[in-house]
Amino acid sequence: MRAVLLLAQWLLILSLPILLIATNINWAVNSLWLYEYGFNKYQISSATNLTPPELKKSAKQLIDYFNLRRASAQVIVLKEGKEVGLFTEREIIHLKDIKNLVQFSYRVQISLLVLMGVSILILWIGSRKRWWQGLAKSFLWGGVLTLGFVVTLAFGAIFAFGPLFYWWHVVSFPNEYWILDPEQHYLIRMFPEGFFQDATLFIFGATLIEALLLGIMAFGSLKFFSRR
Repeated sequence: MRAVLLLAQWLLILSLPILLIATNINWAVNSLWLYEYGFNKYQISSATNLTPPELKKSAKQLIDYFNLRRASAQVIVLKEGKEVGLFTEREIIHLKDIKNLVQFSYRVQISLLVLMGVSILILWIGSRKRWWQGLAKSFLWGGVLTLGFVVTLAFGAIFAFGPLFYWWHVVSFPNEYWILDPEQHYLIRMFPEGFFQDATLFIFGATLIEALLLGIMAFGSLKFFSRR
């Protein structure tokens, strides 16, 4: 039984960083505030000749598409008094690939929540009165692991984002439809590289704060248990 309890603790420790990052990625994908922040910072209205309300409407349509609430990735906006579709077939194919990644991230999040729930149940069954200590230790070391992992990634995002972003595309997508021309494609004008760097740093920042809070609470719990 001891080996099973140890395995449950390690599953909690290793799952925590991935769960927090996946959760914050999902938040970023669905955060209309983040889209508007990027549109304002990088003056996307000037780059696309679309008004801020139309850009906001575009972001809402993309969020709906990523969440399977729209069948088509095509974004319809009002431009020069006429309703037009923004994206070419190439962009639509790429957006479908992005939607698949978003849905995969949702599945990862749900799977890890289930795995961690089972691990917590194992700790409770196996150690009963002392299960909170095992849980606290797991969250403490999971928080430490998350901090180290995310700080390393954050340095990469700050100092070498361009190459990392390129290779992430190479690894993540099964085709080259992600290679877009800003002269022809609205998608890359709406979401320049700087937008994704900012979003990545927001994700890492949120993950660091969450890991730190979990670590502090876990450490406090262990101190409480040791005094009792």
